[in-house]
Parts: sequence; C-alpha cells; structure tokens
Amino acid sequence: MPRIIDLSGRSELLMGVNLIVGEGLCSNIYVIGRENAVIVDAGVGNYANPVWPQLDKLGIGPEDIAGVVITHAHHDHVSGLFVILERSKPRVYLHGLATQYVASHIGSNLVIIEDGETIETTLWPLEVIWTPGHTEGEICLYAREKRILLSGDTVFPNGYYGSIPTEGGHSAIEATVKSLEKLTKLDVEAMLPGHGMPVLRDARDHIKLAYENAAERF
Repeated sequence: MPRIIDLSGRSELLMGVNLIVGEGLCSNIYVIGRENAVIVDAGVGNYANPVWPQLDKLGIGPEDIAGVVITHAHHDHVSGLFVILERSKPRVYLHGLATQYVASHIGSNLVIIEDGETIETTLWPLEVIWTPGHTEGEICLYAREKRILLSGDTVFPNGYYGSIPTEGGHSAIEATVKSLEKLTKLDVEAMLPGHGMPVLRDARDHIKLAYENAAERF
C-alpha cells in the first residue's frame, strides 16, 4: 500500500501538503489542503496504487476535492484520475496540448490551462508554467509566494530531467533545454517531483544542474 507523507512535518513551506508516494511505475500524488483540496497528478490507479484508500486516510471524501491538475497525460500520472472521477466531480486541469489523449473521458469537468494562468487552491495560487520536452503538453506548477515548484516529469532531484521521446529528435531535446532554462530563472526552495522524494531546500541548485546536464547533450 502506498505511503502517505505529511510534508507539513518536514518543511514549514509545505504546511497542509500531503504526498502519496507512487509505487513502481506510478507518479507521486500531491494533495494540497483538505477541504476543497487540489490534487496534483493522480498516479496510475492500479491495484498497487489505489487512490481512494489513501484519500480516505487523509479524511478527504468525494465532496472535498475541488480540482485535479495533471502535469502531463502519460498513464502513470493520469490513469488514477478516472478512479477519482468514478466518485467525485472535480475540475480537471490540463494543458491544451495534453487534452487530445484524455479529453473525451473527462467531459464537462475539463478546464484547459495555458502558460501563465493561475490555479487557485486554499493554500496558495499555482502558476502554470509550460515546460515541453518530455511531452508537448507538459507543465510545472509554481507557488511563487512559497517558492515551491511541483515539477511533474520535467525535472527531478540531483540534476535529472524527464526522458526525451526519441520520435521528437532534435526538437524535443531543444525544447527540454529551453524548459529547464526557464525554470532556472525561478526562485525555488522546495521541489515536489513527479517521481522520487521532494527536495526541501535549495531546489534551485538541482534545477540548474539538470539544465546544465541537458544543455551538454544538446
């Protein structure tokens, strides 16, 4: 059963944020707030990564979920959304370039988001940052006032970044480098990646290293 980590106990910046750790080939799930909660990514939703038992443990019922933000439409991030939608009717936020894969299954709950827009939560607003490369419709979410970056599969701790699709060729590598360069310009203290453990301090250094590593490849 996936672990739940209350990030409030690890950093004052992350008060009110819980992490449901993805097991195996499954993304992390971040739960922001309790009432009118906003969930970032939904995991794969398989037997090893059930969604509702974890939300139940957090005291979050179907009526408590205001929104689900999907950083990109790969199955390990989005499939659990459909488990959530079996019991709940939150707004579902996706970048326009990611909707072609799942829009027909979401229906009227879908909210298309673009670069620079803001998603409100009960804790702090999240700025949408379009970061193509790993996928065309990839986004990160930046809580500017708290210096928190929810980075999806764009960038990971210790200088790693998301895999680049071979079919994208040179253009996908170039897009990745530009996206990582964009992130280096942000003041980021804490980073909550799509896989692996959060970085709780000096996360900007990890982002800069990822940019340097990608730029060398380009």
